[in-house]
Amino acid sequence: MDWFAGLRVLSLESRRAEEMATLIQKYGGEATVAPSMREQKLDLSAHLARFEAGLAAGDIHAVACMTGVGTKMFLRDLAARDPRHLEKLGDVPLVARGNKPTQALKTFGLTGTVVPRPHTWHEVQDHLLGTLKPGQHAVILEYGDPTPGAMLRTLTGAGLRVTSVPVYRCAFPHDTAPLGLAVRDTALGGQDLLLLSSGTQLLHFLKFAERLRLEAEVRAALGRMVVVSIGPACSESAAELGIRIDLEANPHKMGILVRTAAEHGPALLRGRLSRAG
Repeated sequence: MDWFAGLRVLSLESRRAEEMATLIQKYGGEATVAPSMREQKLDLSAHLARFEAGLAAGDIHAVACMTGVGTKMFLRDLAARDPRHLEKLGDVPLVARGNKPTQALKTFGLTGTVVPRPHTWHEVQDHLLGTLKPGQHAVILEYGDPTPGAMLRTLTGAGLRVTSVPVYRCAFPHDTAPLGLAVRDTALGGQDLLLLSSGTQLLHFLKFAERLRLEAEVRAALGRMVVVSIGPACSESAAELGIRIDLEANPHKMGILVRTAAEHGPALLRGRLSRAG
């Protein structure tokens, strides 16, 4: 199999940029990896103080852990204030949105209930609705972006009390030069496939294109390219941004993302180009 066979493959990966480039090249692609985001930690002092008070009063009835990074940051800061908080947290139902939050909880000696696939906020919402009673209090550890408004409205509409904790926010990388080059190259038709491992990557890519006044050109280029998502949550975010997802990795891992793109992407691209021609 020729896999990518020299096609130009764009990734917006940040933390695992080198690994992503290696994988794309392994499958015969010409890799462009442009980091699109960095995790910007927020001051949790006030949120931790309120969480401590709720924990002591027995007024926290569930904690929803939406991402591994956010869960680790929050628990590390909570334990730094008083390690005994982790013992008390062991008596609170913990809800994990997938494997990464689950592993983060295990790091601190905690276990949680993993919501069913595809591990989006919808499954977290349904679990909270199914396990909590009106008047009970759920804490949601956010994941880079604010808790979806639809989720908050549904939970509060069911009579639950909800507190969202913004553990971190995603910002542009300190060095935006590679991202700017990728935006310009995409606008000029210089990429064939886009691999996405989070919805925030695409959001930042489009925001930077808007900053460079190239959003319309980039959107048109993405319409011609093959866009591959790592999983349902990422695909859902892309749809909300008006971008079509052509392929989705299953299982939802980076290596499978690249392999899926290499195995099926070239044929999809050829079909699209032949119809356009």
